[in-house]
Amino acid sequence: MTDRRSFLRGSSVLLGSAALGNVLAAFAASPRKATFFNAHEMSALRAVVDVILPATDSPAASAADTHHFIDLAIPACAKPAAQKTFREGLASMVASGFANQPAAKQVEWLKARAAADMPLAYDQSFFKMLKDYTLTGYFLSEVGATQALAYEKIPGGYWGDVPLVANQKAWAI
Repeated sequence: MTDRRSFLRGSSVLLGSAALGNVLAAFAASPRKATFFNAHEMSALRAVVDVILPATDSPAASAADTHHFIDLAIPACAKPAAQKTFREGLASMVASGFANQPAAKQVEWLKARAAADMPLAYDQSFFKMLKDYTLTGYFLSEVGATQALAYEKIPGGYWGDVPLVANQKAWAI
């Protein structure tokens, strides 16, 4: 229960930010290039978002440019203390050679970081912020909304009680 509350609190901070509209507009622009993080940090971000959301029956997080969303969202939405926490966490990931390690080592590193960060407050937890920004960026992207979630470009009428089937996708709004 605490993990769900922490996630919702963190998500509301991210989504409630007045800067999110500007971030989404910049995220929709092409071509995308890093503005806050350097090339090594972006490489590590690209690798870690794919560990969090790997390719399955839907594309991986990097296919949705989630790492670029994080590059735009951290400076626009996070407080200075949270930005510092995120930069330090990312620096430790880069120093570990995360992007060049085999998948099993990447998962091991991420699990260890998650365990260490769980007792920390949101602004002090690299893992909590990373997870929230990754999920938000992915599911707000065109790839996430149309390929990972069920999507109807022009939805029909309102049905208050829709029967669900096993393994049905959640709906994008």
